[in-house]
Amino acid sequence: MNLVSPLLDLPLMNGDRERIEMALRESVRTTDAYLTELASHLIVAGGKRLRPVLAVAAAQVGASSKVSDEAIQGAIACELVHLGSLYHDDVMDESPTRRGVETVNAKWGNLQAIVAGDFLLARASEIAASLGNEVAG
Repeated sequence: MNLVSPLLDLPLMNGDRERIEMALRESVRTTDAYLTELASHLIVAGGKRLRPVLAVAAAQVGASSKVSDEAIQGAIACELVHLGSLYHDDVMDESPTRRGVETVNAKWGNLQAIVAGDFLLARASEIAASLGNEVAG
């Protein structure tokens, strides 16, 4: 049985979910093709993207226009922290699969999984820092 959260099924979230997905894939693109492949591994495997969807939904409350690019970037930072922690967790647990695909550590090794997880966490920090320190308008 595949239950879809009512939040994920809101018609006005569809465009934002597409923006999240595109921005997420773009956020891990680097000049190093191998690192990009490692960092993108779980992103292309899919997922509910609950954390960024919640961040965007919160940004949308009371907004009269589409969610800002800054809100999308904040949502991406949240998801990258989550993904980085999953990479590290899979190393600790020696997990062979996640989201129906081989984990990075199972496919490429623990060292690569740790480096890719560190990269995801660093990229999340970089994105969050670029947003400045203004928390509310």
